[in-house]
Amino acid sequence: MKNFFYYLFFISVVLYSCSDEDDDVNLLADFSVEVKGEAPDAEILISNMSSGAASYSWTFGEGANIKETTEQTPTAIKVDKAGEITIKLTVQSGLDSKEIEKTVKVEGVSAIQTYKDVEFGLEANSSYGRIFSFDDGIIYKDSEISEDNGSKMHLAFGHMGGTMYFFESASAQDYNVPNATVTKVINYEDTPTFTVSAFEALNNESSLIDLKIENADDSFGNSNIPGIVLFELASGKKGLIHTKEVNSERILVDIKIQKY
Repeated sequence: MKNFFYYLFFISVVLYSCSDEDDDVNLLADFSVEVKGEAPDAEILISNMSSGAASYSWTFGEGANIKETTEQTPTAIKVDKAGEITIKLTVQSGLDSKEIEKTVKVEGVSAIQTYKDVEFGLEANSSYGRIFSFDDGIIYKDSEISEDNGSKMHLAFGHMGGTMYFFESASAQDYNVPNATVTKVINYEDTPTFTVSAFEALNNESSLIDLKIENADDSFGNSNIPGIVLFELASGKKGLIHTKEVNSERILVDIKIQKY
């Protein structure tokens, strides 16, 4: 009888070990990708060809409208960035996991970022901020600038006597912004590169890519509002400011800039 129980124990161990090996062999991470259309309106279609998985974890590179998901087969993935995008899949079953990463190319042009109805204050101590950060997408008051966030400040607004206005770098000298980067600005052009209607119609970066911007150290007056101001960040991103209206306290603008 004792030998019989030893025999059953031996068989169960063998079967358990074989089962573990089968699970490990059968666990596979794999998928295929198809890109439809072009950025900024491209779409990625995924076919999940994995096997043996109990859970799935996907991550998508910059440009995708979702960054991660645990769906078995993600759907409705939009991509607004031209170039290469990396997709990674990790599958898991029990303690075993497998992963695979693929890079696909998306044709087209990248999207732009739009900021509407931004209000820059004319004075440093006004209730409006006068320094804009494209990293955060918000405008800062002078009192909110510090050593820690100074490097994120990109665009400052100033004026001369409340009749001539200008955008420029948020420098340490003029705005007490430590570690600020340099932004090149063209505040006024005799023959505008962009009209207001062209600004309104802009929905991707195509007309910004080859734009040449050199710092002009100039300004614009009330008669030039509405108008278009051109700028380029130290990172190389280019953008446009649509000046809409001004009063004794603030100037109201829309901004469009390359998203990537």
